[in-house]
Formats: sequence, C-alpha cells, structure tokens
Amino acid sequence: MSVNGIGATGYSTKEYETRKKEQDEAEENFAKQVAEAIQASGQVTATLHGTDKETGDIAVFSGAEVTSGSSISVYKPQNFDSENPVYKVKIWDKSGKVTEQMVDVSKVDPKNCDAVEMFAYTANLKESGKGSFEDTVLKAAVAKAVKNAEQRNSGSWSFSEKIDWVKIVNDIMQSEYSYGDLKGYMEWKKFLGLLDK
Repeated sequence: MSVNGIGATGYSTKEYETRKKEQDEAEENFAKQVAEAIQASGQVTATLHGTDKETGDIAVFSGAEVTSGSSISVYKPQNFDSENPVYKVKIWDKSGKVTEQMVDVSKVDPKNCDAVEMFAYTANLKESGKGSFEDTVLKAAVAKAVKNAEQRNSGSWSFSEKIDWVKIVNDIMQSEYSYGDLKGYMEWKKFLGLLDK
C-alpha cells in the first residue's frame, strides 16, 4: 500500500512540492521587494509610539511601516466607554508630522473603510475579547501588506484610502487554499467571520 497524499490537501507529493516551491518563490520575491523598497526609501528604522504622555491615553496597538517611514497608534482614551467604543488614532508620517482621528467603531464598514478605521476596528475586537492580537490587528496588518504588495510599492498606499477589506481577506483565503495551507485558510476564515457584520 502506498501513500501519495500530503496531509489533508489531497495533493500528490510531486504536486505538493511544486506548489510549495511556487509559494517559497513568491515569499522570497515579496521579501526582496520589501528590502528594495526599504533601501530605496532610505529608511532603516521605525518608531513605535506608546502611551500618549500629554493625555494619558493608552496605546492598544502600535505599528510602523518601515518602507514608508510612517507609523500608527490606536489609543483607548481616558473617557473610553465600552458600550460606545470610540478610539483615538494617531499617524506619524516620515517627517514626523502627526495627524489624529477619532474612530467610532460602530460606524466602521469593513467593506469600505480605510486602514485607520480598520486598525481601530480590529483593536476593539482584541480589546473586547473577540480575538487575540494575532487573530485581529495582526491579520489587518498582514492584509494591508498584501494590498501594498499588489500595488508593487509598499509606501504608496495611504492610511486614508478606502478599500474592501473583506475582498482582500477572501483573496488571501483563496491563496491559502490554493497552496494547500488549510490551517492558514481556517485562520483567515475566522478573521473574515469577525469582519462580516
């Protein structure tokens, strides 16, 4: 009796090896594009911002895009009300200029919102116990990176560009499924369930 399938994928060993090689090459190309963008931008460091010292607001998520030199922090304000969750989001561009926006997560539509709104939305999912950091905010950051890679220039997508996050997640799920990564597929499906209202 011979075994010619890999795990639950149903692929033959040769098909699996071919798909795995294609996935490895795609990841290597993505890493190369990111490294080239970082080098071209002249950025080699990023600044993460924590608690807002002026107001005492607590950062529940901080992230930085080395390629664009920008960073973002989502804050839970001092007067935060979990029944009416409104977060303060600050964005720093590469020159240090800061913009601030208040986000009422009850009004965020994952099918048509920007990264500022999505990071506040997913931070609220994490803070309300609906998912871990990896299941919420990190998935949003990965989805943003995928969108950046599609545009071939990681620094080109502004935090204020409205997009359909549900479509991006569906595309990522399909890719995971196509490569036989059923665990990854199920993780993204869980995230999709948090986005579908």
